Amino acid sequence: MYIVLGDEIIDSEEIKQLIEDEIPFKVEKDMTKGTKREDTLAYKLSIPVNDLNQIIKDEYDLEDIGEEDLFDEYMTLCDEIIMEVEEILPDNTIVNARSYKWDTSDDSIKSIITIGHIQMGELKLSDVTRRLLKQVD
Repeated sequence: MYIVLGDEIIDSEEIKQLIEDEIPFKVEKDMTKGTKREDTLAYKLSIPVNDLNQIIKDEYDLEDIGEEDLFDEYMTLCDEIIMEVEEILPDNTIVNARSYKWDTSDDSIKSIITIGHIQMGELKLSDVTRRLLKQVD
């Protein structure tokens, strides 16, 4: 799907590939159509918990941390990793990401990322992310 970011036309497939190449997340679904906007990209992402454990094992003893604290750490770490995408995206884009679920069936963390033009504003992009979170799982 093609969208307009400022004066550029962007293919959501190209951004999907860029995300998968640059961060350790898998794009499970292109949700760009679900935004109901012609100027916003959106994706549902997942990352295996084992990958996150490799990252945080130096800071925490995973045996001593409670499940609730571990869940919070996973969510925070996922959001931080996703935001690294902002550095490789076209100029004048903004990113909003929210991790929302620890899926025990495949032991992964699920997240949503939305990408828009800077003129859109953080608040509007955040609203799009919130709306998409209501549509998933």
